[in-house]
Amino acid sequence: MPQSAIDPALTEGAKGTQPFGPFERMLALRYIRTKRENGGLALISIVSVIGVTLAVWALISIMSIMNGFRLELLSKVVGFEPHVYVNVVDMPTAEADELARKISERSGVVNVAPVIEEVVLADSGGRKEGVSVKAIHPHDLQAIDLIISKLSANSRLNEFGFEGEKSDTIIIGEGLARALSVGIGSRVKILSPNGPSTIVGKVPRSKTYRVVGIYNVGNEIYDRRTVIMPMDHGRLFFSYGDSYQYLGVRLENPDQADFFQSALRREGITNRYMRDWKSLNAQLVSALVVERNVMRLIMMIVVMITALNIITGVLMLVKNKARDIAILRTIGATRSGVTRIFLMTGSLLGGVGVFVGLMLGVLFVLNIGAIQHGVEFVCGCEVFPKEIYQLNAIPAKLQWSEVAIVTGWAFLMTVLTTLIPSMWASRLDPVEALRNQ
Repeated sequence: MPQSAIDPALTEGAKGTQPFGPFERMLALRYIRTKRENGGLALISIVSVIGVTLAVWALISIMSIMNGFRLELLSKVVGFEPHVYVNVVDMPTAEADELARKISERSGVVNVAPVIEEVVLADSGGRKEGVSVKAIHPHDLQAIDLIISKLSANSRLNEFGFEGEKSDTIIIGEGLARALSVGIGSRVKILSPNGPSTIVGKVPRSKTYRVVGIYNVGNEIYDRRTVIMPMDHGRLFFSYGDSYQYLGVRLENPDQADFFQSALRREGITNRYMRDWKSLNAQLVSALVVERNVMRLIMMIVVMITALNIITGVLMLVKNKARDIAILRTIGATRSGVTRIFLMTGSLLGGVGVFVGLMLGVLFVLNIGAIQHGVEFVCGCEVFPKEIYQLNAIPAKLQWSEVAIVTGWAFLMTVLTTLIPSMWASRLDPVEALRNQ
C-alpha cells in the first residue's frame, strides 16, 4: 500500500492511548467533519440527528403541556375546596371554634373555616338543578381567592350574609346561572329533603333566595353544581343547631395534606375523623397520574425508535473507514480503542440532537402563549377556544426534573444504539479489510 494512502494521523499515538484521550477524540471529531465523498457520514446520519432533535423537542413540549393542564385542573380543586376536612358533627360550636383556633396556629395553615354541606334542589321558573349547598361564614369566603377573583363585576358581595340568620342571599356559579336563566338579583328557590320532623316523617323545607354573586372558576362541577350560603342561615335552614359539619383547612402546600393529618393526630390536637382533598378526588388524581405516565412511556419509546436510526449512520461510517480501522489495528490500537472512537462519534451526533431538541423544547414551552397567538393570527382561527376550556392560553408548566429525565433518556439511547456498530467495528479483521481496499 502506498505511503500516501495512509493517513498520518492514524500512525501517531495509536499505541498506549488513554481511554477517551486526545487521540481518540481527535479521530472521532475528524470522522464527523469528513465530507461524504471522502468516506464521512452519510445523509442518513444528519436525518437521524434531526429525528432525535424533533423527538426530544416533542417530548419536552408534550410533557410540559400535560403538566400545565394537570396543574390547571388541580388548581381548581385545591383553590375551591379545603385541603383537609376535619369532621366536627355533634361537636358544640365553642369546642369546634377552639379546635379551629388550635389548627390555625400551626405553621403552613392558611385558613380554617367551619362548613355545612348538603345536597338540595335549586328551582327557578320551572328549571330545576340538583346542587350542593356550602354554608360558610362571609369572612371565610373572603379567604378563598379563587372564588373572590372570579366573581362577576356586578356581584354584590357586601350583601352576602349581612342579615345573619335572616339573610336570604346566595352566591352561585355561572354554569348554574345559565341553567336556571338567572342573574344578579334574581330569585332561586332551594328545596331540602331534610326539613322538620313530623308525625309522618321529615317534611321537605324550601326557601327563596336572592342571588348576589356569580362566579366562574372554569370547572363544571363548581360552576354548575355548587351554591354558597351564609353560615348563620345555613345552620338554621339545615337544622344543624349548635354545631357544624366539618372544618375546612387550607394549607400553603396542599400536597402535604396527608402529612398534616398525621401531625394533628401525633401531636394530640385532634383524633376526629379526617380526609384530604386527594382521597376525595382519588379518581381524578389517579387518572391524571396514569395519563401522564402512559404519555411519558409512549414518547420515550418514540425517542428510542428515533435513536435507532443512528445505528445505520455509524454502520455506514464504519464501512467507509474500514481501511483506517485496519491501519489502527496493525499499528497497535486495541479493540476497545476502536470501539471508543466510533462510540464517541455516534454519541456526539446524538448529543447534538439532544441539545438542540432541549433548546427548542424549552424555548417553545416558555413562549407557548406568543406562539399560540401567532398561529391564530396567521390562520385566522382560535386553536384553543376560551369559551370551551375557560383558559386564555394553552397551559404549560416546565419542570426541570422532567426535562433532565427526558434529555438523559434520549442521550442514553443514542449511546446504547451507537455501541452496537462500534463493537462491530472493533471486530473487523485488518487483513481482510486491507485486502478489499
